[in-house]
Amino acid sequence: MPFERVALLLAAGFSRRYGSDKRLAGSPPLILRTLSTLLPTHDRVLVVLRRDDEALRHLLADSGAELTQVPLDGGLGDSLAHGVRTLLSQGSSIHSLTIALADMPHLSSASLQALRAAQSGREIVRPLYLGQPGHPVSFPADLLPELASLSGEQGAQRIVAHHQARLRCLPLDDPGCVQDIDWPNDPL
Repeated sequence: MPFERVALLLAAGFSRRYGSDKRLAGSPPLILRTLSTLLPTHDRVLVVLRRDDEALRHLLADSGAELTQVPLDGGLGDSLAHGVRTLLSQGSSIHSLTIALADMPHLSSASLQALRAAQSGREIVRPLYLGQPGHPVSFPADLLPELASLSGEQGAQRIVAHHQARLRCLPLDDPGCVQDIDWPNDPL
């Protein structure tokens, strides 16, 4: 079985600052635009949704992505860990895992290709735009068990900090790696 480069798209948030379900904002919906940049640059994409996300399940059914739903409402760490545990339970051979956020539709395909090319399978690769850390972040497969143990509101920052010696920052000329959609007046 070949080693796969997998993306985990975290889309189980509640859009509290946005005021409505931002994943469905815009035309096409924000989540589809974000997903459309991930699919061509990864062997597989797994989207993590909330447990009650039937509208999103229907919207994404024919997208080419795999779907999983978090069994309980929790924080970012819970969603991330659930997605990683889902991947690990499938027994596939993973080279690296790119963790992406659903509310970042402006990330360019060229940036994702650069992130993929920079991932040796040994480092954590994080994009930088004008010195500002961005997303998505790519992790080597040996760190998946640590990612699977996360919980609560914190994402993978603790793991990145713990493995600082393995962190490779990749300067990109792409403001999309730092632009997320949080507020209704953020440009879609």
